[in-house]
Amino acid sequence: MFQLHNLLVSFPKKITEDQCEYCDAKLVQDWRAKNSFRLGQNRPYCPICSHENHDQCKCSTCEEQRREALIKEENRKKNLIREHYNQKNYEKKLEENLSLEDKLFLSVLIRGGLDENLGHIVPIWTLDNKLTPSNSFTIELIKTLAGRGLIVPHSNSSIEAFVDDETFPGTYYVDRVLYRININSLDNNYHNMIERLMYPSQGEFEADKDFCFNMWKKIALNESIEYLLYSFNKVGFDFNPGEKTHKVFENLLNHYSVAQVYSIIYRAVANSTKLYQEKKMPKKRAANAVITSCENFGERAIAEGWKLSKFRRDYNLPETVISKVFFTSILKIAYIGFEEKPTPNI
Repeated sequence: MFQLHNLLVSFPKKITEDQCEYCDAKLVQDWRAKNSFRLGQNRPYCPICSHENHDQCKCSTCEEQRREALIKEENRKKNLIREHYNQKNYEKKLEENLSLEDKLFLSVLIRGGLDENLGHIVPIWTLDNKLTPSNSFTIELIKTLAGRGLIVPHSNSSIEAFVDDETFPGTYYVDRVLYRININSLDNNYHNMIERLMYPSQGEFEADKDFCFNMWKKIALNESIEYLLYSFNKVGFDFNPGEKTHKVFENLLNHYSVAQVYSIIYRAVANSTKLYQEKKMPKKRAANAVITSCENFGERAIAEGWKLSKFRRDYNLPETVISKVFFTSILKIAYIGFEEKPTPNI
């Protein structure tokens, strides 16, 4: 077979009737033995530039054309993004009209994601520090600010941050775009406004105890669910918390701190894991039993006035930006937000 191959190679190339679209030379084709079954290995090609007349040609000219077409398409999409999200297309909101929720959420986003030049918020998925204890809370924060027009996608966002369909670039991924602060400052000084947004006034928040109380409960609930899911993951349990789970922990947080709820969760997960490992309960049922166990233990502890132990924050679940901003920077109560139950008497 080797000798036959050498013989075929020594023959002049078979000249076809097709021409190279670049060189105008006749395409040639290698001779092949009749018993050869290799597919796609004997296409006609240009003897000068190696071009083949098909869409998958790998010759240098075709590869360069593909690169140029790709660059042209990328530039077209970048121009569309710049035009669509030009700041001239957006009416800026007034700083004096910001609500307490706006100010808290903006502080969290700016302190967690503002670039060093103060020009834009970096993509959320790239952040090292979590903005909030849960993905759903983080997305809620972003969508709230975007829905109110306080942040808008930056015109320098990457192409990959947008859905590549017929609406391009009208639909974007909320965690991938760059964001621009779309607010007119009180004193017409952007840098001063950024400083005010980063460090909201303590007195302004303390004047609205209902807001602070409800936000404390919201952060506490999300921190409790975060620890619950982390505990499930450690023991290999799958669980998707629903409305019932939220109600159970909302009730527990009426009486106990996040630090104490941690201890309730730890005990319930340990008991369910033991039952599963001893084959006394199937895995899915054991996971569901954790919530019932938390509820039952919590109600008994409340009824009998037990003083529950307080856990520290887990090393693998560091304090999130919203917790630091709300409890330490704004309310000035720091670790109390974790160690004590939510209260309106701040």
